[in-house]
Amino acid sequence: MNTILKPLTQLSEILSGGTPSKKIPEYWDGDIPWISAKTMKTSRVSTSNLHISKAGLERGSKIAPKGSILILTRGSELFNRVPICFVERDVAFNQDVKCIIPHKNLDGEFLYYFLTSIHDHLLKSIGVTGIGAGKLETNVIENILVPCFPIEMQKELVKFISIYDKKIIKNQNESAIMQEILNALFEHWFLNHNYEVSNVLDNILEVKIKNKNEENYPVLSVVKEGEFKASEDVFTKQVYSKSTKNYKIVRRNQVAYNPARANIGSIAMLKEYDIGLVSPIYTVFEMKDTITPTFFYYYMKQPIFQEMIKHHAIGTTRQNFPFEAFKMFPMIVPPMEHQLKFEEIANPIEQKIAKLKEENEVLAEIRDTLLPKLMSGELPVEVGEE
Repeated sequence: MNTILKPLTQLSEILSGGTPSKKIPEYWDGDIPWISAKTMKTSRVSTSNLHISKAGLERGSKIAPKGSILILTRGSELFNRVPICFVERDVAFNQDVKCIIPHKNLDGEFLYYFLTSIHDHLLKSIGVTGIGAGKLETNVIENILVPCFPIEMQKELVKFISIYDKKIIKNQNESAIMQEILNALFEHWFLNHNYEVSNVLDNILEVKIKNKNEENYPVLSVVKEGEFKASEDVFTKQVYSKSTKNYKIVRRNQVAYNPARANIGSIAMLKEYDIGLVSPIYTVFEMKDTITPTFFYYYMKQPIFQEMIKHHAIGTTRQNFPFEAFKMFPMIVPPMEHQLKFEEIANPIEQKIAKLKEENEVLAEIRDTLLPKLMSGELPVEVGEE
């Protein structure tokens, strides 16, 4: 099938956003969601942790209308991925983001899926700003060649491929609800009772085992979302040494963190793998027999845990969190039978959450395999009747 291609600038309007002055309180805490790189973690956006007022919109930002697409064009995140989001309600956005408003013959969701299908091409186009951040030039976006399918075909394609996204979102919502239930149960069982008060350091043990035999374990990194990721999924190129004999071994239910990034959330308990490797700069520790890994996992999710890490990180230009600082972290130590009872309830729910996550990875892989074939016309989609 011969498909007509046109540059995106001929098929849409491309807007730049902005940030209202944070020195003027009346520009903020309004009812307009304001999108920045921190908000662009999901495929669809409709809200944000920050909101601006109508005055703030008029003085420093712009509206991305429902049905448009937001794409991050500046920031360190661009070295790993190019966040692209479909806008589900009118939102404002900052100067690091571009809004693409499709013309009437270009369906917004179709354009979103098309841009997603060429993600790797966009990633290769990332440059570097003067301060070392990633940047995606406006002319790269403007000159993207978009297939001009009939609008009916675009909608049919969206209908077909969105089945995968809808299922992924449903699974994510279900997982979030189950996680909230476990967090609430932990708080009810343990934080509202008078148990023996101890500190974290007295209940954990540092582990310094290195990969001396250079076993072929996966090299892992702890990302700021507080979970382990394979290094190749975090970085666009191999950043670890060819020899891993000095890398530390981390096992399931052990905790590892980057001392220089713990204050922004780079600390996690290993649940995704049975065993892996982390950089020699990481600190690894395990629980003593006074607490279960499940109990400590939910203790780590409490707001006070992250607040204490930020408070006790030392240094000015580059902060560092020392292992000994855990002595300053207050922690209750409930009777072991209470901890084991909580674990008995939590484990099957966690297994369900893990299964949904695994299902989502499979669905995303199928979707991402189909997308380029659908967009190129290699895999045709029939236009059905109403």
